[in-house]
Amino acid sequence: MKQTVNMSQSIKDYPLQETRNGILSWWDSVEHRHFPWRETKDPLKILAAEILLHRTRADQVVTLYQLFLKKYPDINSIAQSSPGELVESFRSAGLQWRWELLHSMAVDINARFNGQIPQRFDDLISLPGVSHYIASAVRCFSFGYPDVLLDTNTVRIVGRVFGLPITDSSRRSTLFRGILEELMEKERCRDFNFALLDFAAKVCRPKPIHEQCPIKKHCKFYKLNELKFEGILKNG
Repeated sequence: MKQTVNMSQSIKDYPLQETRNGILSWWDSVEHRHFPWRETKDPLKILAAEILLHRTRADQVVTLYQLFLKKYPDINSIAQSSPGELVESFRSAGLQWRWELLHSMAVDINARFNGQIPQRFDDLISLPGVSHYIASAVRCFSFGYPDVLLDTNTVRIVGRVFGLPITDSSRRSTLFRGILEELMEKERCRDFNFALLDFAAKVCRPKPIHEQCPIKKHCKFYKLNELKFEGILKNG
């Protein structure tokens, strides 16, 4: 079903700054999830991580990511390598096709961008296997652009807070993207995107932990479920 909700109407009179501050304050006060790709701004390391992380759990990727970058520390070494060199390691994690993708991507970067990972969105998305999400992640985490990350996790947050229907196409929705752009903390864009991802993993999970949520008073999903719960108690 096509979404007909108007973005300006969805965020009209909504306390965006308070919500933004609530998420960042929560993230600043909790223990962060630690992954090696979060400790760097090197575009190769972040691009490699995002390729490996696509639809794959982070804990499955860490060892392979470290092995890959130890053996291939730059674009040239990846481009000149034999596609079979690490294929067994990739196959053991069920990610063998990622090896071919990383190799062809490195060859393309050498050929068209003189071995330098580009910063422009259109250049990044033209690389083999680089999606809108991956291009945005590289631009934000490596180069500091306030690009938003639209995936299953951030869609869940936006859909719940604003009371929007979530479908398979929401990850490509201009409505959801527009709301995230309004919500983005541009001065701390890197932290804010990490905060959203951690918030989705720790609090706004498929089964949310409402008692730990710093923005529940602004969340339509919480308010709806709170009323249901109160109704059960009242009628029980």
